[in-house]
Amino acid sequence: MIIDTKKKLAGILVPVFALRHPNDLGIGDTAAMRDAIDFCARNKIGILQVLPINETGGDNSPYGAISSVALDPSLITIAPDTIPGLSQADFEKIASADVVKKLRAGAVAYPQVKKLKADLLRAAFEKFDLTDIKNKTEKAKSLEKFEAENRRWLKPYSLFRALMDEHDGNACWTQWEPKIQDYKDAELASEVGSKPDRKTNRRFWSYVQWIAYQQWADVKKYADQKAVQLMGDLPFGVSRYSVDVWAEKQLFDLDWSCGAPPETFFQGDVFTQKWGQNWGMPLYQWSEHRRENYAWWRQRVKHLTDLFHYFRIDHVLGFFRVYAFPWIPERNQEFTDLTEKEAALLTDGRLPQFLPRSDDEPIDAEENCVDGTAIMKVLLDAAGPSGIVAEDLGTVPPYVRPLLHSLGIAGFAIPIFERVEETREFKEKEDLPVLSLATYGTHDHQPIAAFYKGLVEWWHGPKGEEGWLEVQRLMRFLGLDDQNPPLTFDENLHFVFMDVLLETDCWVAMLMITDLLGTTQRFNEPGLSGDLNWSQRLDRPLSVYEKDPQYAPRIKKFAELIEKTHRAPKVLSASV
Repeated sequence: MIIDTKKKLAGILVPVFALRHPNDLGIGDTAAMRDAIDFCARNKIGILQVLPINETGGDNSPYGAISSVALDPSLITIAPDTIPGLSQADFEKIASADVVKKLRAGAVAYPQVKKLKADLLRAAFEKFDLTDIKNKTEKAKSLEKFEAENRRWLKPYSLFRALMDEHDGNACWTQWEPKIQDYKDAELASEVGSKPDRKTNRRFWSYVQWIAYQQWADVKKYADQKAVQLMGDLPFGVSRYSVDVWAEKQLFDLDWSCGAPPETFFQGDVFTQKWGQNWGMPLYQWSEHRRENYAWWRQRVKHLTDLFHYFRIDHVLGFFRVYAFPWIPERNQEFTDLTEKEAALLTDGRLPQFLPRSDDEPIDAEENCVDGTAIMKVLLDAAGPSGIVAEDLGTVPPYVRPLLHSLGIAGFAIPIFERVEETREFKEKEDLPVLSLATYGTHDHQPIAAFYKGLVEWWHGPKGEEGWLEVQRLMRFLGLDDQNPPLTFDENLHFVFMDVLLETDCWVAMLMITDLLGTTQRFNEPGLSGDLNWSQRLDRPLSVYEKDPQYAPRIKKFAELIEKTHRAPKVLSASV
């Protein structure tokens, strides 16, 4: 779809897992999404952006999913009136008040949340199997239709999930028995002795996806009714230990792991500072994707656009050339203290590099541009009426942004990164590209409250002169007195940040929910691992923030600025 830049909008970005509602089970879900849609509608917010909702693996990262299509069961709303086959008695027995209360406190406790929801869904499926499936009810026929329409991805997925259950939830298929490390072999392998019954278990996982897709489709319908448009997320890669790689190895290059080169902004640990970010996902065998007319990609996009009005392409630069490591992340510690020469001795002479080629030579850059353009056109064709926003951040080749704009694909405009090279001044807000999503940060960046606190500390630290110059540059960008910058991120400064973003000519002005609320909470910090990433939740439902004396003025001001800058949704439409 060609994005109409004349219809300017405002939006918020919030991970689904971070949302709360009174009856959640320790994680945000589709019911919390409805509440978030209501919040947006009340405050004239036209776009609600979320992170990927595909099923995550052991690291809980939405950008390393175990399926490119299957939705995360932990985001399903589970209650007797939402799950076919779930009785009130079973719900109360499994999700006791004490268990739920404990799960709702603090961050997402993924192992416990996933187990609780799986237990509830299994209890529901047992009754559904005995009643609906046995009696061939309309609901059972709906499930059969879903299975038939989604056979390409659902059949291997259901087997993969059943085999995971037989291996204590371990998705690392390279650690399974050799006879089931390949999908075709696993389909032929004997099911005798499998626990639980593999055939029944495969039907269970199909049932779970049937429910998930129904709930998310209903969320989109609800958003249409409220004149709020949803923006999903298409990750560049999938986990090395995903059903996609297990079932279709010919589409992937397992000798390399994709990532990002070292940069000044993300330096989470010593390895990242020296070598860059090693994400671990395999590269793609693009010749194989071309041979099947990009059917795998078309499938991904089709299912995403069934549920969202727009989608963001994560790390779009990877479609042109990708930074690759000749080792998997599990080996990172081996290389942290090595020189390049020493590292090469462990990798048959290979070092982290851009593949299939760098952009250093003009002819290579031209070929990269041609390759990426072909893929972008495929994604556009598959997207149909849905709009695309490309995350074009990092070390961006000069040909990428003009190419994206020529195709009608919006890019990102982060004012604090957009500079005039000669002076290091921030670009004027009027100079930011119109076909852009303007924001102060993605889920990977620190909130503006933390950003400004860091600037003030720089200004008053050992390199105070450099910090002072940077603070002055920011004040000039914001239209404030560069001789008297505030010493703290107060409410007035917060309002100015919002106002300036909304006053840009960019198509969408997007705030992370933390930047709307003015908090310093982070949902992810690249280069770091552990329980803090992908698990932080808001401390209350969005509707409660609206009534809080501390936060209500900030939300109200955002709504007022949306009206002032003519970014409020104007029409109620079932399509983009």
